[in-house]
Amino acid sequence: MFKYSYNKFLILFLLSTLLNLNAQNRIDVKKLKSNFVISENKEKYYSNLVKNVNTTFSETAISNSELWVKALRDAQSIFLKNNLVESGIQKSLTQTIDINLKLQRVTLEVAYSLYQNNFSKEVLNIFEKTQDPISFAISALYLQTSDISNSQIFDFDEILKQKFPNYDQNSILINLKNELTNNNSENISEAQLKDLLNHNFQNGKTIVYSIHRKNRIYPGIAIIKKTDGNFLKNDDGTIFNIQQLALSYSNLPGYIPNGNTPQGVYSIVGWYISPTETIGPTPNLLVRSPFEVSTEIFYHGKQKKNSWNFFEYIELLPESLQNYHPLFETYNAGKSGRKLIIAHGSTDETKYYKDQPYYPLTPTRGCLSSKEIWSESTGYCIESDQAKLINAYKSVGNKNGFLVVFELDNQNKPVTIEEISKLLDR
Repeated sequence: MFKYSYNKFLILFLLSTLLNLNAQNRIDVKKLKSNFVISENKEKYYSNLVKNVNTTFSETAISNSELWVKALRDAQSIFLKNNLVESGIQKSLTQTIDINLKLQRVTLEVAYSLYQNNFSKEVLNIFEKTQDPISFAISALYLQTSDISNSQIFDFDEILKQKFPNYDQNSILINLKNELTNNNSENISEAQLKDLLNHNFQNGKTIVYSIHRKNRIYPGIAIIKKTDGNFLKNDDGTIFNIQQLALSYSNLPGYIPNGNTPQGVYSIVGWYISPTETIGPTPNLLVRSPFEVSTEIFYHGKQKKNSWNFFEYIELLPESLQNYHPLFETYNAGKSGRKLIIAHGSTDETKYYKDQPYYPLTPTRGCLSSKEIWSESTGYCIESDQAKLINAYKSVGNKNGFLVVFELDNQNKPVTIEEISKLLDR
């Protein structure tokens, strides 16, 4: 009797302790503070950013390529378009092809972001002469939507095969071919969607689903499936959800470096606070792509092989989706070297995006971002969907899990929880 009472007391004590620790670890939005968002600090930061961009393009030799790369990326991040930015892109695009791949790739990316129809001639020249698969891919995507007619730029298949005979060994070029030959237009069926949402990826793991439109300028949502297979609910019985954006500054496909968040499965390994001012002090969901970490870390110790294997990755998916190519993007992007994709909040200046459908969310360099509203006078947080997400994830009680990013359809409107709720078994 004493043993039973003692064990019962011990269990209750441990449960109480864990619950108290969880309560202590909850993020109190009212205590989140960022000096960066205070009006005078933010104004100074962006004023200096614009000044440095303009100075770089007007006074700095292009041979100082690191400064040019930074200026291009900074201009892209706030959609800055002026004569100096335009002339800088023009100058960079007319450099000797493939002499500086980092600068060339970034310039093509920013041209794609800011000046879709201004540099068709220069981009076509790079498309025809580059031996760099990434430059070739961005150039092809630029020309696809530019004012140059298709007859002037390809027979794409023929150019691809001539330039890259072993293109089928390069995941970027494989995805590019699929996209430009209209084979990458797969849509997930309702039956597949139900299978994905109700699938047990790995016993005892928390699953975060990040659900989006094909047109990433429209916000998606994130929902959480608990370790018991049921979806996390709010106090009123509705499915917990927050808005989330999977849009990069470039809006390039996910298989391109710095493109939109790739679709597929990521491993969740915890959370942390970023030192980056424009991400802010709210903890991020720490996720890792295939190839970014060991298989042991990615599969939480459940891997079958010590090295990365595509068939092991697709075994995570429900059977009906093991031939669904869009969910392979994460694997292919990781194989190509893409990494550091996380789910975070934002202290960015939202005025630069006020005319966009995703406002007041903010784009990134390929991460998932959540809405945060900050007081410019005090620096304290007013509203944080990111804090809601982290608190909700912590409440499930297991730091290890999986994040599944996928596109729902091609409707031009935000994803809503009402669309998803009817597909859930639990």
